[in-house]
Amino acid sequence: MRTHFTKAALSAAVISCLSTPAFAQTSDQDIETLTVTGTRLPISLTKLPGSVSVLTESDIKASGALQLTDLIRGLPGVSLSQSGSPGGLTELRVRGGETNHLLVLIDGVVANDVGQGSLVDLAHLTSANVVRIELLRGPQSARWGSGAIGGVLSITTKSGQFADNASHVDFSAGVGTQGTLQGSMNARSQSDNVGISAYASYIRTDGDNVSRVGNEDDGYDNMTAGININYAATSEHTLIANLRTVQYENDYDGTDFVTTGLPADSDNVTDGSQISAKLRWEFAPENTGYRSALSAHYRKDDNDNTESGADTGGTTGERIELNWTGFYTMDNWDFAGGVEYLQRLFTQRGPIAFGDPNQKQHDKTYSVFAETNGQLTESLTATLSARFDNNSEFDNAVSYRGGLTWQLNDYYAVFTSYGKAVKTPTFTERFGYFPASFIGNPNLEPETSEEWEIGVKANWKSLSAQISAYTTDLEDEINGFVFVSDLGAYSADNIDGESSREGIDLELNWDSGYGDFTAAYSYLDAEQTDNGITTTELRRARHQGSLTYNTDFGTEKFSFYTKLAYTGSHYDTFFPPFPEPSQTLALSAYTLATVNLGYQIDKQWQVSLKVDNVFDTDYEDIVGYAGQERRALLSVNYSM
Repeated sequence: MRTHFTKAALSAAVISCLSTPAFAQTSDQDIETLTVTGTRLPISLTKLPGSVSVLTESDIKASGALQLTDLIRGLPGVSLSQSGSPGGLTELRVRGGETNHLLVLIDGVVANDVGQGSLVDLAHLTSANVVRIELLRGPQSARWGSGAIGGVLSITTKSGQFADNASHVDFSAGVGTQGTLQGSMNARSQSDNVGISAYASYIRTDGDNVSRVGNEDDGYDNMTAGININYAATSEHTLIANLRTVQYENDYDGTDFVTTGLPADSDNVTDGSQISAKLRWEFAPENTGYRSALSAHYRKDDNDNTESGADTGGTTGERIELNWTGFYTMDNWDFAGGVEYLQRLFTQRGPIAFGDPNQKQHDKTYSVFAETNGQLTESLTATLSARFDNNSEFDNAVSYRGGLTWQLNDYYAVFTSYGKAVKTPTFTERFGYFPASFIGNPNLEPETSEEWEIGVKANWKSLSAQISAYTTDLEDEINGFVFVSDLGAYSADNIDGESSREGIDLELNWDSGYGDFTAAYSYLDAEQTDNGITTTELRRARHQGSLTYNTDFGTEKFSFYTKLAYTGSHYDTFFPPFPEPSQTLALSAYTLATVNLGYQIDKQWQVSLKVDNVFDTDYEDIVGYAGQERRALLSVNYSM
């Protein structure tokens, strides 16, 4: 059954694009856009043998989005799970992978939270001052290391962007329903050899009531700031320093385990902070094909929780990464290779109840990697990358990826790739949580994923498209809640089986002359087999997609943006009060509509009105957590 689907899907992906001239590219500028996610080496998006979606600064500005989830929802291959109100846990799964199978980068620094199982809570990523988003689908561990199984989400902020030659300052302020207040500023300046850029943004909202009962809203506060300094010491030496901080407070509801098994109004609060820092030295001697880069990255995530004012614990996760990479260009080929050192530190704290959760753990990883891309022929581009990881706690791991892109003519390019990626077990899986009831497993194997992909990228005047089909097998998946009778306690263990994912991702862009249209669609078949029993993966819709339209009506004054994002029906698990067994429930499909209207008063002032969930649709991504209600925001922007 799976084999038949795969062959049919791969054939459809090729035939449908080759036979339909409507799939095309918007402009030469888009054709030559370089990806910073899929390779260490410069390569245009059309030559990259992979499926990638890019949102530019103009796309982000036109949407008027406050949070990154507003932009990401509806992208090909994406399954978004949000526990209700702004600030609630928001997880992203790509191509049917787990939520910690996506690696997230902010200005090149890995943002996955070591203390929370190496996932990223997207609720705390605001879109203010973001200038570019890249979503690269498929295994990328050969490039980025552990965790890049489903793909890589790269976010570039204005402080991570090199400043231009002119000084520039922007301000924004907004007020909206649910007691929402928003403000942001960014500034950048460039002298002869020094560039400085900085930004800050603030969001406050009373939020919504995520529980099916009660009327308590769950509020949220977020303060984000960043700064970047770029110093060209000489024509050969450049220094870059980058710092980003986030402070947030989120109200959330607990679960009523006694009577309903569902969320119930409660006075629960999470206080969190995030720090990302990067220091990079680039050396590029003149008149040679060689250059090198030495960088140091630091990431820290703090999370502390209280219930009715009482401490219930928290975690701290830290990543310290040192990387040296050398680059060399010869004829039509680019080469890169280097070494990397990574130390991860994990601290867990909390009151002693069922056991003592307080612990400090760490591990180290030493890596070597190599990469190349170039022209085999005038129309055939090849890429190849490999990585070896030596971890202090687990077996050594090898990741690799290879791909080919064949430019058939001026309009069509066919690509194919094969890759293997890995995911290191989390600290809780390795070292446990409560020693008396949950015991860590030192014999865990890293999760491994292998994926085949084939697709077509097409370009024709004002149209562009890409379509790809893939098949993925995940082995040694870790079940984090396994009862071990010999120990009389729960632990984590590798599953005796595999998780299989197959699907199609499609994206179409059309500059109609009356506005820009973007359409996206994804089909996913994700199943997990454990001890001979096959089940459908949870929180992953089989069908999903989006339709976006953006226009200025042919004037320089008005702008209009609208987006329809469809999420198909999917499954989730409900845990009723003891002793009832858990239940797998189907959650209904839904469509969310967004509208943003803008008016340019003059060269400096602009006003806009943004409405989310226009039709006030009732929906749930997670059992028991009501989705966000309709909300409106009126904003004023000033540029000088």
